[in-house]
Amino acid sequence: MSVGCVVVAAGSGSRFGKKKQFVQLKNRLVIDYSLDVLKKHCERIVVVTKKEDLEFVANRFDFVDTIEGGKERMHSVYNGLCRIECDIVLIHDAARPLINDELIDVLIETAGMYDASIPVIPVYETLKFAEDGFVKNTVNRDKFFISQTPQAFRYSKLKKAYDKIINGSKIYTDEAAAWEEFFGRIKSVKGLRKNIKITSKEDLEFAECLLG
Repeated sequence: MSVGCVVVAAGSGSRFGKKKQFVQLKNRLVIDYSLDVLKKHCERIVVVTKKEDLEFVANRFDFVDTIEGGKERMHSVYNGLCRIECDIVLIHDAARPLINDELIDVLIETAGMYDASIPVIPVYETLKFAEDGFVKNTVNRDKFFISQTPQAFRYSKLKKAYDKIINGSKIYTDEAAAWEEFFGRIKSVKGLRKNIKITSKEDLEFAECLLG
């Protein structure tokens, strides 16, 4: 069973103030950490990034292919899917540096059995539904989970789904949303609390603490 990976690194970092995938995290770049893990599990890795960063990424990582990203995340993922072909494909956000080998192994194995697998963590905080600045009610959190990446899929089926949605008007914020629409259920696996996405300066500081 061949395994490939599309790493999405095409964000502009508008909320962060700079491209967070390329900022320093304990004397390395954020993107370095996840690629170090993924290269041990994937025969091929495609990094999707902005046009001005293609050369930088290609020179820094001699084991990856690169391709330019698109307007939205889903377009960037599609560009990556068009560059790669495998049995199981992982889709990962470059701004999530703290993945590990055990998580990747579980995702690949589970996707091999169920065609789709994503890591999730439970919501421990009390959830409120609010509208127009007012809390309307408390939501039962027992059936709510936070999704993470990498997300693992049977490549042939995910590619077919993206072929159908890519020219539509609906925006899918992750690959699981597209899969759900066309193929239904996705097998969830236990995610990592430390597998945070760097979206703010505070997240970067927290990641530094987690790295010790």
